[in-house]
This record gives sequence, C-alpha cells and structure tokens, in this order.
Amino acid sequence: MKELLRTKGYKATPQRELIFECFLAAGRHITVDELYQKVRLKDSSVGHSTVWRNLKLICKLGLAEEVNLGDGLTRYDRITPEPHGHLYCLECKKLVEFDMAKLLPALNETAQGSRFQPVGFKIEIQGYCDSCGERLGVTGENSYNGSGTKNVGKKERGKNDDLS
Repeated sequence: MKELLRTKGYKATPQRELIFECFLAAGRHITVDELYQKVRLKDSSVGHSTVWRNLKLICKLGLAEEVNLGDGLTRYDRITPEPHGHLYCLECKKLVEFDMAKLLPALNETAQGSRFQPVGFKIEIQGYCDSCGERLGVTGENSYNGSGTKNVGKKERGKNDDLS
C-alpha cells in the first residue's frame, strides 16, 4: 500500500495506512460511518472527515467505487478483478455480491448488437432476501415477472400503491 501511495504522489501516513487497512479488511460494502467506527476502535484520534477524505482517495486510486442504491447511504465497494453484481434487499438493506461470469457473454452480445462497446457492467437486482421475503409473503412465484410490473406478497400490498 505504501508503494502505491508513493508512486501516485501521496504520503503514506499512519492514519491513512490504518484507514486503507480497515477498508480492505472489511471485505464487504461499507459506509463511511461504518469504516469510521472500525478505524476508531484502533485509533481514537482519527476524525470522521479524515476517513471520508481517504475513502475518496481509495476510489481515486481505483481500489473502490461508490455504490448508491437510492436509500440515502453511499457505500464503498472494493474493485475486484472479476465483475460482480449486487443483490439488494429493499426491506433490511442487505447487499450481497454475485458472480457475473455467466452473464458476461449475453451482456456483451446485447451491447454489441446495439453497436455499443462496453467497458464495464453494473448489475443491481432489487428484491427481498429469504428472511424478509418470507416475512412479507414474497416468493419466487410472485416476484418480478419481466413485464414492467412486480408481483408482491399479500403482506406487502397496500404498503406502496405504486407497484410498477
């Protein structure tokens, strides 16, 4: 990490190294507040703005990217060598990565069929994890049907009148 920072013209300060270490060790999508709590457990002198600025630097260096799911929270996702998608639970906000290797040929074919040269893919599938789906009565047979509308379980109906 020190070498990467130095070759890009940044100082490898102890606080910066700790923030990078905590981010990479998290192994999951993380918010600035979550990372701040992890860093503070190891060094209580590190400020929230220092963590935020260093997360921005981690993104600038190509080690992570921001993930915004429309819930008001910005999460930071490490850049992986293989593309991955996200499964996002609308109820509990759980975010799970999945391997996109099997989807890549179809995605490339779709893009090239439209005379478009892709340089990356971002796939997000919104829905309900098993426990939330069970609680709400949402099952595979009444999930998204591909027609532009979604079918939801009986417990979910009425919660949101706009079901499209």
